[in-house]
Amino acid sequence: MILGVGVDVFAVRRMARELEQDGPGFVAGVFTPGEIADCSATRDPAPHYAARFAAKEAVVKAISSAAVTGTHWREIEVRADGNGRPAVVLHGAIKAAAEGLSAGRIRLSLSHTREFALATVIVES
Repeated sequence: MILGVGVDVFAVRRMARELEQDGPGFVAGVFTPGEIADCSATRDPAPHYAARFAAKEAVVKAISSAAVTGTHWREIEVRADGNGRPAVVLHGAIKAAAEGLSAGRIRLSLSHTREFALATVIVES
């Protein structure tokens, strides 16, 4: 059964600006070491960071922002699964919120162009 759906779009140019202006402080505050390693390994990290940030926003929307007030961005992690597809791993308060909703699986789809990154999340029981 579907418990929630979240969609978010994030401008790649905005992420590039954040990376340029705030650099390592911004990245370390929002992304996990694994996400940083994955994005930094690409020729142009901004679209990859933007897609992951959109995924984090979409997860919060799908689980319900009321249930996850005060969640830290690093509690939502985007990783590749065993087949290379994007997957969500939850930690801390947001993991507890998802468990409280009896969330069993979180499906994630990411896409990006030069201008925008998009994430769609479906939370299932």
